[in-house]
Amino acid sequence: MTTPHPVPAQRDHIEGRNLPPMAMWPAEMMPRPIASNRNAVWYAGEELISCVYEADDGTVAFTDLPYDEHVHILNGRAVLTSSDGRVDTYGPGDWFVAPKGWSGTWEMTGGYRELIVFHAASLVKAAKEWGID
Repeated sequence: MTTPHPVPAQRDHIEGRNLPPMAMWPAEMMPRPIASNRNAVWYAGEELISCVYEADDGTVAFTDLPYDEHVHILNGRAVLTSSDGRVDTYGPGDWFVAPKGWSGTWEMTGGYRELIVFHAASLVKAAKEWGID
């Protein structure tokens, strides 16, 4: 049996370099289309998936988010507008959780890049449903 060891994120990904292209969000989920986005998974375990995500300016709409998403903003800004009208704005260095069941829009600006952690099975299921797996 192999002994597990800590798995660091790659510095170039954290700094926004060498991030591979990611499949685009479905058009119906983008009220303000994103020209391109990139994603690097740096850990995929039985319970958690951790990655660095980067997107050009744009907005994605979620209805009943199917997973908890733990987010650390590395660059740019995120403006989350909940379906009840509440607006939360986050920038570099901020941490937050978008909880399972959340509905609203997620606007990304200014060279947006985040480090994110998800429950593995929930993310895999959602990505398949959205066609971005």
